[in-house]
Amino acid sequence: MNVTEDGLPRLRMAFVKQDVYQDLYVVPTSEHDPSVVLFSSMGRVGPIGLMADLGADFYIVEEEFEIETQIYRKVVPGLSRYFRLLKTETLDKIPGQEFKRPGSPVPQGEYAVRADSVDWGQYDVVISVNVSLPTGLVRRYPQTLFAYMIGEANMATHKARFGYDVTLNQMARGIVAEGRGEVDFPYTFLRGDTLSRIMHAALGREPERKGVFMEINSTKERPVRHVPDHFRPLVDAGQPVRLHRQLIRENLTAIYDSKYFVKMGGRPIRGNSVAEAVSLGTLAVMDSREVTHSELIIPECDVRTMDDVLALVSRCESEPDYYAALVRKQQAVLDDLFFRRPLQSLANALEEKRRQGPVAYGWPQRISDVLSTLSLKRGWRH
Repeated sequence: MNVTEDGLPRLRMAFVKQDVYQDLYVVPTSEHDPSVVLFSSMGRVGPIGLMADLGADFYIVEEEFEIETQIYRKVVPGLSRYFRLLKTETLDKIPGQEFKRPGSPVPQGEYAVRADSVDWGQYDVVISVNVSLPTGLVRRYPQTLFAYMIGEANMATHKARFGYDVTLNQMARGIVAEGRGEVDFPYTFLRGDTLSRIMHAALGREPERKGVFMEINSTKERPVRHVPDHFRPLVDAGQPVRLHRQLIRENLTAIYDSKYFVKMGGRPIRGNSVAEAVSLGTLAVMDSREVTHSELIIPECDVRTMDDVLALVSRCESEPDYYAALVRKQQAVLDDLFFRRPLQSLANALEEKRRQGPVAYGWPQRISDVLSTLSLKRGWRH
């Protein structure tokens, strides 16, 4: 397999979502500017490294009505009955989502294409959010590796189903898969400096690197308008606190310009926002026990109290080289666990498929998958 100058597998890739998916990018396949793709997102950054760093093509495909492609209805059951509106409406028009500010004014149905209109055989790897492509279509391309990632974490991660080769589990533990099956692959797939490069190109300037960005889940307020009392000691110490913004471009700009990204109090988080901060070159500081992606919180930034945060900020302010070293260390961890190792896992799975051929998929497998789909619920790992 060909590799890049820095030893990464060279793969032709595609990333796919349905026109009923309530997150990520809303652009046509012809759009390849990473900043345009990123800023079109309805919410999260997602696996922008696929497009920005690997040159992957992005597709929005029309909803199909096979059992497997309807899994999205069970992933977020409280809202799924509204998601078909996303074909003709933007996310902020969906009941219960009025406070959102999607990055694109265009509904994603405007850019949707039929799944069978694409030659998926031109790609080495195709990654789908939920199950965007029906089993029958996937099985037509025996030389292409097909992977799916359920939009909500911890669902359908134990075994690849529906004729796909790989299930992506949204983890980043450093495990490199030797072949097909379950693969560690984070929702926020990107390099250590992917977002800082995108923002620098989009804004045409260096970051300000002043003050603190407060991670949104440090407070229950939505949208966030006020600095909570437990963050006031940072303000008193001369560190202005920036708050979460609903529009993705504005939010990423606020983090890009901040020197510190702090999560303190509130509910535990998965850590996609931490990955974003690190990739933006902002020092991420929090209690590692309160984040699933605890691997991103290096020991020097693992705090327990606001006094710990203040002590770390004080040292970083007085020792610029120490601050810079911590940022580099976090970015190196991110680059390894959130980009290099997951990419190598996909390359290994592809090599296995091309060496051994597609796995058997007949009626026994189909019946098993249908039964598992009927029992799908949050936390399901069948």
